[in-house]
Amino acid sequence: MIDINEVLQLLEDPSSKNLICRELEFRPQNLAMFIATLSNTTEEYGYIVIGASKNTDNYSINGISAGFKIDEAIKRALGILSEQPKIDFGRLTVDGKNIYAIKVKKITSDIFFKPTQNTESQTDLFIRDLYLACIKLQTRKLYANVTEDERNDFIADLLETNGYRLKDQTRRGSSAAGKSSGEVDIFVEKNGMPFTIIEALNLDSLNTTYLDTHLDKIYSYDTAGNAFNVCLSYVKVRDFGSFWDKYCDHAKKHVYPVMLISSNINADKDYSYSDIRFMTTTHNRSGKTTHLYHICVKIQET
Repeated sequence: MIDINEVLQLLEDPSSKNLICRELEFRPQNLAMFIATLSNTTEEYGYIVIGASKNTDNYSINGISAGFKIDEAIKRALGILSEQPKIDFGRLTVDGKNIYAIKVKKITSDIFFKPTQNTESQTDLFIRDLYLACIKLQTRKLYANVTEDERNDFIADLLETNGYRLKDQTRRGSSAAGKSSGEVDIFVEKNGMPFTIIEALNLDSLNTTYLDTHLDKIYSYDTAGNAFNVCLSYVKVRDFGSFWDKYCDHAKKHVYPVMLISSNINADKDYSYSDIRFMTTTHNRSGKTTHLYHICVKIQET
């Protein structure tokens, strides 16, 4: 049963870490991501509130139609997840307006998305799982002041828990200098075949020379021509929004080792978190279209 007092208490605290508010949301994949995030929170439970929105220093109750139904969407969302967390949900009335609250209880095991059958969905699934791993990295204060390798180990461990076959720091391809094999940060296989490469780096500013080296290394390491690869930046800056705008501008103008076709700075439109952002660049590699996901994760100051 939903406790309206619990919901009101969370809505009164703009710093609540176990509350996700959306004006309207009924897409199963997004609900599944929110449920997975809250099920691994440090708190005993968390709430998804539909019909409310977060402002700078408070939450606003927007309300939803009394006829709004979410039962089927929640059922489908749970069906996507590898584990079934305990949830309660129901409609509440706050200040004369209807909201929908979903209570998610904490569980000890990590939750990811179940695999699907088609190739395009496999890419989306992997990006969601990686995104969830990044959310969990942000919550661990232990990783606020550590090396890139230590953060990579955490991400790799979570992905392996979900069944991905990973090879960490694999010597593969050519180095940036082109003299000998370089070290891939995280090399992912699927069914014994190369699936994707994650090239990671720590950034405390937009060091374009350093970033360009890592962007170019991806194509040296990817000898087969994967359908997609990832450049994952662990970013420690004060103004993450400004950093992200500059990153996008640079990524769109960078001269890649393979032809740049287009870029999409709104690739993360279904992921509404402000401190994890991603965009994509699309490339022509030997006549085939490939994608590079640029993911930037804000690492909180301690």
